[in-house]
Amino acid sequence: MRILIVTQYYYPEQFQINEIVPELVKRGHEVTVLCGVPNYPKGVVFPGYETAESLELREREYLEKTGVKVVHVEQVPRGKNPVQLVRNYVSFVRNSKKLVADSLKLRVESEAGKSQSSKLYTINCDYDLVLGYQLSPITSMYAALEYKKLTGVPVVYYTLDVWPVSAEGMLKSKRNPLMWPINKMSRELYQGADRVLVTSRPFMDYLHRVNGIAFDRMAYLPQHADTGMLGMDMSAENNGVADFMFAGNIGKGQRADVIIKAAKVLGKRKDYRIHMLGDGRMREELEQMVRAEGLEENVIFYGNQKREDMPKFYKMADVLLVTLRGNNEVGDTIPGKMQMYMTTGKTIFGAINGGAQEVIRESRCGSCVPAGDYEGLAKLMQLYIEHPHDYDQCGENAREYFKAHFTLEHYMNGLEAELQKVVDSKR
Repeated sequence: MRILIVTQYYYPEQFQINEIVPELVKRGHEVTVLCGVPNYPKGVVFPGYETAESLELREREYLEKTGVKVVHVEQVPRGKNPVQLVRNYVSFVRNSKKLVADSLKLRVESEAGKSQSSKLYTINCDYDLVLGYQLSPITSMYAALEYKKLTGVPVVYYTLDVWPVSAEGMLKSKRNPLMWPINKMSRELYQGADRVLVTSRPFMDYLHRVNGIAFDRMAYLPQHADTGMLGMDMSAENNGVADFMFAGNIGKGQRADVIIKAAKVLGKRKDYRIHMLGDGRMREELEQMVRAEGLEENVIFYGNQKREDMPKFYKMADVLLVTLRGNNEVGDTIPGKMQMYMTTGKTIFGAINGGAQEVIRESRCGSCVPAGDYEGLAKLMQLYIEHPHDYDQCGENAREYFKAHFTLEHYMNGLEAELQKVVDSKR
């Protein structure tokens, strides 16, 4: 297939699309990526991408290395304030749509002998379909629909963030006056896609109910994760202490406060520890909670760690903890850490709803309670402290489930089949 991928974020920004695209090329497909100038997450353009000349050099180097054509469009960097972020979103929409329209115009003029090809011509082969890698904001998909409008080529979304509910979190309320146009825009953008692939099954219910997407136009395709730890011996030392671990962003959406409240229920004891890896907006507040309860010996914060150092931290753990906000459909997702957790071969406890809860139960890799239920989580932790051998099979179950559902090969097989299905249906 000849595939145009539209995504606001791409290499060297760190998203899983960076692994997916080169794999499509290895499987024999011709792929062009239309993306913004990299500046995520710090809001500053990455070194080596600042000028048009440096962008062309990076694009040429990446093409030679991976076989992937990348075309960057200018965008206002994200910066560090809401106004700058909105300018970032708007500038990507404007410039990516313009690039699509200008490219098609140049092709027509070139075929008529009225102009010479230019750099814009590089996104102008006859694509079989457009794949929109749909993170937030949903506005990044306008360029995908622009190409469809001008050519009739079908569009598939791979949806990682569902809208408009994701916007509610940003605007703090469903009643914000801005939600009306966002609701309308989200519905129109989703309706424009020929097929929508989702990372969590509950997303389909939401998209059907809110955006009117028919169920037969959607499919479940969970994210993949790195397999590096699958073959490692990650057995924790038998130290007489139950070691629980949380790894990832410590923000409000992750509800890591539920873990600290569970520790408060368990109290100051010598038979358990909780290791908190990562950073985020709630870390300082949670550390203050720990100090206020005198739990410093039970709850230990480590901050961010290098990716290559993570196996040694995971090896310390007996049980991995996953929590997420459960007050809207965003909390129904399967967080990316879930798949990574499963590769370690550890028991997993969750205070979480939706797709992640389904995975824990289907795989029999641990236990879970509803999102926000810190007392229930404390009871699970107490059960493990008292009867750790009741969970001996959970780690192996996790790894087997991962191999059946979450490898890159499994993901690519599913994605390839879905894309081919759409292309065949339009012939």
